[in-house]
Amino acid sequence: MIRAARFIFFFFILVLFSCSKEETSVLSFEAMDTFCTIKSSGKNAALVNQKARSCMQEIESLLSVTKEESDIYRINNAEVFPVKVSSITSEVVSYALSVSAKTEGSLNPALYPVTRLWGFTTGTLRVPSYEETSSALAFCDYKKVSVEKDFISMEKGMALDLGAVGKGFAGDRILSLYKENGIKSAVIDLGGNVQVLGSKPDGSAWSVGLRNPFGTGTVSLSVKVTDKAVITSGGSERFFYADGNKYIHIFDPKTGRPCSNGLASVTIVCPSGLYADSLSTALFVMGKEAAADFWKSNPDFDFIIITDDFSVYYSEVLSSSIDFYDAFTSINEVVLK
Repeated sequence: MIRAARFIFFFFILVLFSCSKEETSVLSFEAMDTFCTIKSSGKNAALVNQKARSCMQEIESLLSVTKEESDIYRINNAEVFPVKVSSITSEVVSYALSVSAKTEGSLNPALYPVTRLWGFTTGTLRVPSYEETSSALAFCDYKKVSVEKDFISMEKGMALDLGAVGKGFAGDRILSLYKENGIKSAVIDLGGNVQVLGSKPDGSAWSVGLRNPFGTGTVSLSVKVTDKAVITSGGSERFFYADGNKYIHIFDPKTGRPCSNGLASVTIVCPSGLYADSLSTALFVMGKEAAADFWKSNPDFDFIIITDDFSVYYSEVLSSSIDFYDAFTSINEVVLK
């Protein structure tokens, strides 16, 4: 009886201890040149969030274009090819190249010789001459980049930038980490790249707000999702003015100049953060008509496009999930089927 009583007592203590580990944890930090917030609910959520931050920092240390010890920096400054890289780097570069082919170059991870001329990564913002841009474009052919296992080759003078896919890849890795550690409800916001795991702890869908792309600091609309990525590309966060013109950080690979095609933002909704991240940039570059045509041929994602004339275009399946707010009442809705 004494042994049975001790067993019951220790079992009771164990149950209490296990229940005490159920928690909701929020962690904010800076990584990949942006402010990040991750929130998870479950056993040891705070500890798992710390692992998630370390995971993202590790990915940044490999993919950064400015950190001298990163794989991408070593590739961009190599004298001899191929360059040995980590499996993570080879995976992300391979994926980016596959989307480049799929989008006919609208996503171009080899455009860095052009984009660094404008100073978005160096901090020295300026408008380069057409001669400079033309010369740099000669080194931006993504088809000349090859990946063989963990070795990457390209022509000397070329340079890679995985900014259009890196956060999406990191988001997917963080969600995998959550699942491996028993977390069933989480939301991560990596500077506008939002991904959710499951539903809210109360069982309802997550409501992800899209910032008004016209610089008012308000939320223009929200979309209800579970187990989805909601990733937006637009020119309202990173831009500068020169000669009376606004220049954003999203570039047209054909011209080597910032996009100016009537789009304010493109949001992609789908299960994969990597896919959503890459397509949000690619479809922004394509422009409204080409983006809609691409979606019709590849209906494995959903989208929300906001144009400069306050029109909102979105795929039909999102109709019941979108809520518009007063801050964005002058919209013209167009549902694409």
